[in-house]
Amino acid sequence: MSSPEVASTSKQRENVLTALGKLRMASLLLIIATLIIAISSLSLSITMFTFNILNILVTAIGLLIAILISLILIIVAVYAFLLPSAKRFAEWKSTEFSTASKLLRIGYIWGITILILALLIIIAGGVSMNIGVVFGGIAIAVIGGILFLIGYIGNIIYFFKLRDAFNSTIFLVAAILLILGIFITISQFIAWILAFIETKSIESKISSEAIQI
Repeated sequence: MSSPEVASTSKQRENVLTALGKLRMASLLLIIATLIIAISSLSLSITMFTFNILNILVTAIGLLIAILISLILIIVAVYAFLLPSAKRFAEWKSTEFSTASKLLRIGYIWGITILILALLIIIAGGVSMNIGVVFGGIAIAVIGGILFLIGYIGNIIYFFKLRDAFNSTIFLVAAILLILGIFITISQFIAWILAFIETKSIESKISSEAIQI
């Protein structure tokens, strides 16, 4: 019969592995979403030089579909995997991960919700040709943008905390790349590739007991 300490350790280990698995899946979906948009955008850019209106129109429609698919993948990545992963890490080490988890939820739940609301208000103002409503929507969008930035900062902190928890240089680099990603978008893409690789590596080390939980 296992002792309470062993059972607790085993539960924590499974919790960490689950959290890593969710983060790995979030990383993969974000990588795929970015590639879909990048490839579709490149295809449209190339097609523009053919000066064939029909081909350009078809490719543009394809890009819109690709953007829609990518948005769905991003939503699934963030809400079904990224946020739950941070929450599970917070259950494992509350002091280290609770702040990052809270900031992620503030930014990626409230921030995005407010941005969507602002977009709807701006569209309604545009349709009704009410400038006041449009400016009101823009003001709300600024608030949503600030909250979203808070969530992004939470993501950076999340990666720094993962670096500390697992002594991971890769997560340190990924966190730095996310900071650079505020100004250079491709840095975000590279950061998620590194996160995908490192989560898989850490999972293997925990499973082989090279890393003790």
